[in-house]
Amino acid sequence: MTDLLRLVARPARFEPGEPFWDDPVIARTLLATHLDPEVDLASRRPATLDATVAHLAGRGLLGPGTRVLDLGCGPGLLAGRMAAAGAAVTGVDISAGSLEHARRAAAEAGLEIRYLLRDFRELDFDGEFDLVIQSFGELSTLDDATRDRLLAAARRALVPGGALVFDVTTPAAHPPQSPGWELAHGGLWRPDEHLVLTAQHRFDDDLLCEQYVVVAADGARVYRMWFQDYTPERLTSVLAAAGFRVAETWGALTGEPYAPGGEWLAVLAR
Repeated sequence: MTDLLRLVARPARFEPGEPFWDDPVIARTLLATHLDPEVDLASRRPATLDATVAHLAGRGLLGPGTRVLDLGCGPGLLAGRMAAAGAAVTGVDISAGSLEHARRAAAEAGLEIRYLLRDFRELDFDGEFDLVIQSFGELSTLDDATRDRLLAAARRALVPGGALVFDVTTPAAHPPQSPGWELAHGGLWRPDEHLVLTAQHRFDDDLLCEQYVVVAADGARVYRMWFQDYTPERLTSVLAAAGFRVAETWGALTGEPYAPGGEWLAVLAR
């Protein structure tokens, strides 16, 4: 009981939980979620991905020969579409299973895409890309120091005048939630019967932790997902400190206008 009480306690800021990206069971479930065309839970739906590529092309950011770095590319759903539009794409991801699918899909489509198994927070590119893109709010999951290190690395990776395009969540994306529990028979965390205790821990700014304590026959584990939400003003300040100027803002990577109260904020920075 003491160990369980310790696991369900409020964490320190950005205190990590158990790693799960390459847990075999969780990785399989996450990949299936990425590939499910009916949900926006890990990757965008196909129509949204198509609209994103069309928007980038229409803004002159993507086309034949454009050198693109896709950070957190997952199973390559956006990378493949950008490559099909003629771009020279490099995709980086930490999930071996997702990259295995991405490489297989690229080969089947006859696309040449360079996929790298790497933590995108540890980039070492230098002036190689016209466009660096990160989708589905990856930047929102990073603490300040890691975020700033990533932005500095992205800036180094770009050619002079290159573009950084990404989206983040806003405070509207995470309304308050009450603690809860579920007795599950299979699912994301385990293939067998287990209990999931969920809690949302909020801090004194736009930072929150979604915490999942998974209790099974072989013990209990705590998984944490951190989200740092942004307003346009705060994001502009963060980017300026990293040497970027915000050129455009949208409500999504598809180019929809940003409206206060929207759950997503997309940015073109140079």
